[in-house]
Amino acid sequence: MPEQKNRDTALEAQLQEALDAGHRVWVIGDVHGFHQTLQGLLDQLKLSEHDWVVLLGDLIDRGPNSYGVVQTVIEHPKMTSVLGNHEVMMLKQFHPNRLSSHDLDLALWWRNGGSSTVYSYERAFGLDSAEGLNEEAMHARVAEHRAWMSTLPSHIVLNRWRLVHAGYQPGRPLDEQSEDEYLWIRGPFHRSSEPVDPDRTVVFGHTPTVALPGFSSEDWGKVWYSPVLLDDGRCAAIGVDTCLFHDQAGAHHLTALDLQSGEVVHQPRLER
Repeated sequence: MPEQKNRDTALEAQLQEALDAGHRVWVIGDVHGFHQTLQGLLDQLKLSEHDWVVLLGDLIDRGPNSYGVVQTVIEHPKMTSVLGNHEVMMLKQFHPNRLSSHDLDLALWWRNGGSSTVYSYERAFGLDSAEGLNEEAMHARVAEHRAWMSTLPSHIVLNRWRLVHAGYQPGRPLDEQSEDEYLWIRGPFHRSSEPVDPDRTVVFGHTPTVALPGFSSEDWGKVWYSPVLLDDGRCAAIGVDTCLFHDQAGAHHLTALDLQSGEVVHQPRLER
């Protein structure tokens, strides 16, 4: 699939213009439905009217309030996201005909956090109220959110950066990558001994950084910097999914990286 079909060049121009003007563009890793933690991180960032926030997909599933996360990103004039594999699952599964199907594809989404996503929408539309669930209004909002997700770019390409959910297949031309690479790739991209783009650092989520090369259980909550370098000395790739949803001993962080300065801000998980 040609690269251009997976991009939003107007958005890329806005982000590059912000960087060129000295404003901040923060990139945030996988939120996975932890709305309270996202709000805490945004409070820490103290955004100006000219700053931008780009999320790396997987806004939904696993945490308690996927609805709140999606609604926050849609409503904020300077927030956007690339597409994640969990958004694709929601696009395919979250409508009335599919929810009653009980097939393997629905079961896969359900086990990977889809159940918590559906429940968050049901709560937002009155499930626990005296009036009960307003199913018609809920599915109307779900349709709006799915329509928005369907417009998200698979990746964002700037002068010095590539922002993508999962990564790229090494050795394959960047204009011939498939949607599967953008959304699902892990090992071949993480272990690449050469930059996939000699001019740009790839900032990605999808894989918790503790599972990336050179990290161990001692590294929960840390940003991963590839040991492979570009000609200008910058890292070829930076992993920022510091994993909010795990139940292991270790830090539960949501992380933001400022493309302007390289500053990293961590927000510990607020939800219990």
